[in-house]
Amino acid sequence: MTVHHRPVHVLSDDDRQRTIEYFERLGKDRVRLYAAVDCDRFLGNWQVRELADQWLAQKDAEAADASIWKRWLRRK
Repeated sequence: MTVHHRPVHVLSDDDRQRTIEYFERLGKDRVRLYAAVDCDRFLGNWQVRELADQWLAQKDAEAADASIWKRWLRRK
């Protein structure tokens, strides 16, 4: 049995930045959907999947921080 390996393309800093900008244009809901359904098809390789997971975690943390501030400001 012959196993074929595809060469690994390491994301450069420019690739990462362009990908993050693409995520910003897509929005959190679409990135989450694409990553869950078929990341290789919609977003790219496993490195992009990891970047999508990190980006989504950051967006969730930002939303949580914003809601904490909103609740705190409402109390004042």
